[in-house]
Amino acid sequence: MRKAGVLLATLAVVATAGAHAGPSAPPGAAADVRALGAALEANHPNPFRNVSRARFRSEVAALARRAPALSDNELLVGLMRIAALPGVRNGHTGLFPLDGRHRRPLHFYPLRVYDFADGLFVVDEVGDRGLVGLRLVAVQGIPMARLLELVRPLVPRDNASFLRGEAPHFTLVAEVLDGLGVSGGVGPRELTFERAGGERVTATLAPISREAFAAAFATPLHGVYQALLPQASAPLWLAQMSRPLWLRRIAGGRALYVGYNAVVPPTDGVADRIVRLARDARVRRVVVDVRLNGGGDNTSYSPLLAALASPRVSRRGRLYLLVGRATFSAAGNFAADVDRFTKALLVGEPTGGGVNQYGDATSVTLPATGWNVSIATSYVQRGAPGDRRLAVDPDVRVDLTSTDYFAKRDPALARALRGL
Repeated sequence: MRKAGVLLATLAVVATAGAHAGPSAPPGAAADVRALGAALEANHPNPFRNVSRARFRSEVAALARRAPALSDNELLVGLMRIAALPGVRNGHTGLFPLDGRHRRPLHFYPLRVYDFADGLFVVDEVGDRGLVGLRLVAVQGIPMARLLELVRPLVPRDNASFLRGEAPHFTLVAEVLDGLGVSGGVGPRELTFERAGGERVTATLAPISREAFAAAFATPLHGVYQALLPQASAPLWLAQMSRPLWLRRIAGGRALYVGYNAVVPPTDGVADRIVRLARDARVRRVVVDVRLNGGGDNTSYSPLLAALASPRVSRRGRLYLLVGRATFSAAGNFAADVDRFTKALLVGEPTGGGVNQYGDATSVTLPATGWNVSIATSYVQRGAPGDRRLAVDPDVRVDLTSTDYFAKRDPALARALRGL
């Protein structure tokens, strides 16, 4: 019976996707589609690296033909799909729901979710419904696995790790769900959750505005960056996420922990301290953590990189770099350089930022619909010639489970400190 229910829910989405629902797309919608295609071709250094020119132009033309018959939200989903066509290495190129420059407001169900190794769990909420710690399993009866499958073509990405961090929040945008044909319009929807023992509970949630969502869930350094976990009093890596760059001796003084949470200048003072403290014979580990680092200015980290590459620090088994899905943009550049120019052991998940990636995005607002689209204008290469990796992969893969997170344990740091 359960399999039949899943099948019927899936068929319901497929059957209704494309059905006309809600306000019609505005006059000029077709021109907006063509304008988006032209802007991507004009601004992006190589929009056809991962998709053929013929397919790209065919999809633009097909959406432009259908645009007058679509609803506003069906058109929105179509434009998201076109904006994401450049594919991997393009986490900076796309139509992002949380972009504050959209002329039309979008609405979000009031949850933060995170894709742990053991499932998609609520890590924060607006209000006090008791949903934090529960696994999110369905929206309107449609399994989350199916919803994630539907939204993935809409999500900008450098690689699969960044996609994993970003895709879940696309499933909680009311207009995106409506444009995909999920019943409920842009109003309240029924969400299904699962407790630790397997008991299922439902809650009907009304969406909130982008402004309210951002006010509730913004992170200290990177705004509403859904790939991040919320700031917490513990463990260590989540306790100081408002500080761009900081260090502390831990493990009884035997390890130096460097929290590098945003790529901003200056790094010289901290870099000098790392080298100076590494001279202490009691310091057996230097652990640099970029799991919360969503990027910044990639011209500012050379002093820190030089410190990590110095002979006192750059020794196999002594220097560790903790990486993850939220390590993006300039932080991805930093991780690629550390991987290339030091003897660091990398621990955690693959980075969300590419080894080589398209960046320095420009903003294009579509005149009729008012949607803002970001388009990369340059190519940043940090890998060695011929390096085709899409992510900086860890030497030691450590995945975070919901059990570890809610128990305030940090298995990646524990692995780096093993043997001390």
